[in-house]
Amino acid sequence: MFKKIFVYTLLVTLLFPTFSEVEAKSTNKDLANLLMVPLDDRPANLYFPQQVGKTAGVNVVTPPKEMLGYFTTPGDGQQISEWLLKHAEDADGFVISTSMLAYGGLIASRTGVKSLEDAMLNIEVIKQLKEKYPEKPLYVYDTIQRLAVTAISDEYLQYYSQIQSWAILYDQVHNLGMEEHREDLEELERIIPAEVLEDYKAARARNHEVNKTLIDWVDEGHIDYLILAQDDAAPHGLHRAEREVLVEKAESLHVNDQVSVFPGADEVDVVLVSRFVTNLFNTSSKIHITYGGVHGSEWIAPYEDTTFDINVEKHILAAGSVITNNPSEADIHLVLNTPQKDHDRQAEIDKLIGKIQSLIDEGKKVAIGDVRLVNRADGPFVTRLAEQIDLTKVHAYSGWNTAGNALGITLGHAIARDSFVTQEAGFGVPLYEKTAKAHYEFLLHRFAKDQGYKNVVHSAANAYAASLGASPWNLGTYYDVVNDFVIENLTAETEKWYNHFDGKQVYIGTRGEKDFYRTIDRLVDVHVQLPWPRTFEAELEPTLHLK
Repeated sequence: MFKKIFVYTLLVTLLFPTFSEVEAKSTNKDLANLLMVPLDDRPANLYFPQQVGKTAGVNVVTPPKEMLGYFTTPGDGQQISEWLLKHAEDADGFVISTSMLAYGGLIASRTGVKSLEDAMLNIEVIKQLKEKYPEKPLYVYDTIQRLAVTAISDEYLQYYSQIQSWAILYDQVHNLGMEEHREDLEELERIIPAEVLEDYKAARARNHEVNKTLIDWVDEGHIDYLILAQDDAAPHGLHRAEREVLVEKAESLHVNDQVSVFPGADEVDVVLVSRFVTNLFNTSSKIHITYGGVHGSEWIAPYEDTTFDINVEKHILAAGSVITNNPSEADIHLVLNTPQKDHDRQAEIDKLIGKIQSLIDEGKKVAIGDVRLVNRADGPFVTRLAEQIDLTKVHAYSGWNTAGNALGITLGHAIARDSFVTQEAGFGVPLYEKTAKAHYEFLLHRFAKDQGYKNVVHSAANAYAASLGASPWNLGTYYDVVNDFVIENLTAETEKWYNHFDGKQVYIGTRGEKDFYRTIDRLVDVHVQLPWPRTFEAELEPTLHLK
């Protein structure tokens, strides 16, 4: 329905330009409302997709935080189902994590507490939504359980490694006949507490059944698009056989164009927001790929189980876009900082930055996936980038967490923003200002978070917590003092990165033949907080002023 209204608006704009100009300038109203049930309440699954939606004029609405749980306390799938049904009429589409609906979030999905019957009951709302609103896009995602358990304490940090090794060895011995590993497998089975191992196995079996059911629901028309994201993995492990079953099921039902299976998890909310935006505007960005180090076909990223080029292709398609091998026809140039190929690292960095500068000088949109390292920016690369490139000219950037996470965040932001700014609807200046403000805030956030937090403040916070006798995986009573430490230091790092944005004249949109620009003149506020009682991630939400 919204797309029909949107097309009509375009026609009115063309036929009655004077009226539409007056009308458009008077409002910064969002173009659509997207109801989203996130994976959990961490920033990657709330702030990231909401901010990416804002860059394209889409209001991403999520359930109240008290419904989403907190850390090891699961969210309430029944309450969230009721919330979805209550607000569905005013929505233009849906993005739903069944990990949240079925189990109460990502961490809860890794335990066998919830029965299969209860999990299935919680996700029935998906079918109800599609039955009531068949014209509204409904995108769903779930995770294929990762190899390890969640490190919620020092004790479970030990189980993290042991369970991960057991899952890999089990696959090698029982599925692949690699008998040379049997002794190591049996040793782990003697060491790991039986209740820990049985809970892990029960969760895997239940989750796999839900994954298979979701593919059936695609076939039956209840789901328009499904992503089954492989959480932290490796080339071998219990997930490998599960993945093969799921892929074969989608192919046998002839729905593999509506079902995507790829390494990742925390980026999928952003990827599906992007897919909604491309559906809204009826666009499909052409993406040209440049590898700064090894080619994706020669590299399997840490915590992943396929060559990286396959993951890149699947993320691009899931985000609603396509790959082009012709750089001249590309809408977005995706530059990937992959592991080092040459011995001279500095020369390699200079060459990559030179390529980025050349593309920007040609007026191209450049999205940078900083995937070389796990869970942080590549410090030497991003530091040199900031020294030599106007960061406001970079279309998108991420170096956060796994390669798949960073890739999906970069692509989702880049594609959603491109879909909006290339529209010829002649949106009013207030909407251009609103979306541009969100775009540059998220860009600043990405550099300050992935370099300033993950390479500077995170390690300092861990050292500070250790000096207090606290575990960085569960701060307990030391949360407040460590949180204050992070607030002070990450705010300072964000202010440093803001210097690369301050005073820059930035493009906000085009109306007819006129381009509009504003100047970033002030960092109004920096919100920082540890969302959970651990240091692994931090909320970082800068607020800019454009004049």
